[in-house]
Amino acid sequence: MISEIDSLQELLASVNTVVPGLVSSTGQADVSVTAITQDSRAVVPGTLFCAVAGATLDGHDFVDSAIDAGAVAVVVERATTDRVPEVLTTDTRRATGYLAAAQSAQPSKHLDLVGVTGTNGKTSVVSLVAHIVRSCGDVAAAMGTLTGALTTAAAPEFQRSLRQHLVDGCSVVAAEISSHALDQQRIAGSDVSVAIFTNLSQDHLDYHADMEEYFEAKAQLFTDEFGADAVIDISDPWGARLAERIRELRSTGALPADHELVTVDGAALIADARLEQRSSAFTWRGHAIELPLGGSFSVTNAALAAEAAVILGYDEAAIAAALHVAVPIPGRFESVDNGQPFAVVVDYSHTPASVTVAIESAREISDGRVIIVFGAAGDRDPGKRPLMGAAATAADIVYVTSDNPRTEDPDAIIDDVVVGIENSSHRPAEIHRIADRAEAIRSAITGAVPGDIVVIAGKGHEDYQIVGTTRSDFDDREHARSALLSLGWESAS
Repeated sequence: MISEIDSLQELLASVNTVVPGLVSSTGQADVSVTAITQDSRAVVPGTLFCAVAGATLDGHDFVDSAIDAGAVAVVVERATTDRVPEVLTTDTRRATGYLAAAQSAQPSKHLDLVGVTGTNGKTSVVSLVAHIVRSCGDVAAAMGTLTGALTTAAAPEFQRSLRQHLVDGCSVVAAEISSHALDQQRIAGSDVSVAIFTNLSQDHLDYHADMEEYFEAKAQLFTDEFGADAVIDISDPWGARLAERIRELRSTGALPADHELVTVDGAALIADARLEQRSSAFTWRGHAIELPLGGSFSVTNAALAAEAAVILGYDEAAIAAALHVAVPIPGRFESVDNGQPFAVVVDYSHTPASVTVAIESAREISDGRVIIVFGAAGDRDPGKRPLMGAAATAADIVYVTSDNPRTEDPDAIIDDVVVGIENSSHRPAEIHRIADRAEAIRSAITGAVPGDIVVIAGKGHEDYQIVGTTRSDFDDREHARSALLSLGWESAS
């Protein structure tokens, strides 16, 4: 195993060609660096502290407390201290990424990193990539929503995780890469073997100024900085635009011509697929795939993961065989079955587009009514709330409830969602507003009749709810099971 770099001067020398303006402002002797962080609360003796300026807090204000906790050097954008060696740079975020990668001995150079970005589907695709690799006999890991507090961890934690997966014998790591992560340089210094784009729809506009800025953040993963081959769903208009951009950049030499671009037409695959509650069947590269995952989006996600595996060198037949035994992904069109004569699924759909797809998927597998329970998050992009309401009108019965209201009034959030329902050209047969999420789930399930399908949308795998500043246990799946038990449905069919 390649040793980590533990000398400050060696770290600086290893990245000085890629990090702008990285210079030491002190003449102090070299120091040993045993850890890197941008969180002053995580500093232990031997730490290199990187002072990152955020939206509300500036790391430069915590330099002294970091030194008091044992920081042996600091990286800053302006002169701050003479107590320890101070390294000046014009971009602390970028420096943090490259320094963290170097200190961890560049783990992404010694394994295949598959980066997955897009609004919806990231978790499913990274899970499927890791599953395919394992089924083909290699060691793989997935990083993202199911494994950490953030979709993509801060740079030091991201590189430490890659390093640990390398130590554990992984040859492939599939990681969710959020727009925040790309904008904040969290994966700077990484080599990406394959970059996957799923789709783009409105989300995170509390952070990004508009959809163009959101798209440009995602598109960074497909620049020459990361050196990745690309797999893109071109049935998504933003995906089609990204693929065309890559072709143009390759034709002008701005991207290396030998970087592979593979396009997937997810809509065409879905149109020819057979869809059921817990499975789907489609054809990929001439192979008949029986995928044990429900939801039309699972077809596209599986095809994107399969194409990435081909680029990594895995055999098509082995990839197809792996998809036949794919395992359910928590909270992604996950069935809750207690033997009841109607379907109940829990899904992470929390954007207007994903709500639309969840309802479409439910409609394709059910002859009865589609009943949806959903809400919108507090302290997050309020502009998407009426859009989610409008998307939900494709269901027959709508229950608008709380998601994670955080510090906002739950009823005010519901008001925003209902505006979209009321302004839609189509109105569901029934509209209910119940702020208590457990009560809304119970009411929706109680009202279901044989042949119906209840879609509980928004939280998926999450096992908590945040009301005010309090985080409490709350799992949609458990509340659905409890409601079914109260109706006398006790055993899985």
